Amino acid sequence: MDQAPPIMCNSQSTLKKDKFIIFRNHHLIMAEFNGVRSALYKECLREFPHSRDVDIEVMKKYLAPKNSEYILEVGAGSGFFSGILADSVKQLIVSDPSRDQLDEVKGLNKKNIKLIEAGADTLTLEKETVDAIWSFGAMHHCLNKTKAFQNFAKILKKNGRVVIADVWQGSKLSKHFDDKVAKFCVTGHEVAFWTDEFAESLCTLSGLDKPKIYNLNIRWKFDTKEEIGTFLYKIHAMTKTTPKECLKGAEKILGIEKKGNKFYLNWPMKVMISRKI
Repeated sequence: MDQAPPIMCNSQSTLKKDKFIIFRNHHLIMAEFNGVRSALYKECLREFPHSRDVDIEVMKKYLAPKNSEYILEVGAGSGFFSGILADSVKQLIVSDPSRDQLDEVKGLNKKNIKLIEAGADTLTLEKETVDAIWSFGAMHHCLNKTKAFQNFAKILKKNGRVVIADVWQGSKLSKHFDDKVAKFCVTGHEVAFWTDEFAESLCTLSGLDKPKIYNLNIRWKFDTKEEIGTFLYKIHAMTKTTPKECLKGAEKILGIEKKGNKFYLNWPMKVMISRKI
């Protein structure tokens, strides 16, 4: 009697599908932050080195790195935080799916930085190797946050912390991204923003405690109002429009305030903090 052909069980099929999705998403994000977008992003940070100083203060307050710690920075980009973090900890592991971006971090020439070309959902670090995980403005690009948090729970030491500052759904900042960046960015901007409820669910499912979530009333600082348009044009590679239109959109959606001789762009985010149980 002829034997029936082997049937692949659903779990095997799902596993292969999940691996393909992670592989595809990794390469989509890597492509998004290579080339023109990467070049404009790095150019922007060099042209406006102090506009985001408040973000450094956010990192110091909520992550509070210690010189004895091993810290993983996820979605580090071209290393806006990496140099300062490296000077504050024992070892910094810097991860990003874009090789273009990581080349900039390599140029910092910090002996205690280890580079990993990977996204949050493709990390393969050993168990219980880091004291804390830090990410700023990057995790909304991760389309498989469940896998990312499983990775975080695995590589965190007991009582280790996850500190993520990012864009929340329904905020003025999410509206800016969905209305302006998605429309005018050279690579588009298809992402998944956060909600308090989903953040709590991810932590619960991953073996982390209930996250504490705080509003961040961030305001980026500029010498002139026109600089804001140039900054947004470059940092988000909105090459399908002009710096002038970027400024108009930001003023309408986010709000710009003049205080003294400086102009401040509202950039409302949230930060979540959770620990491994």
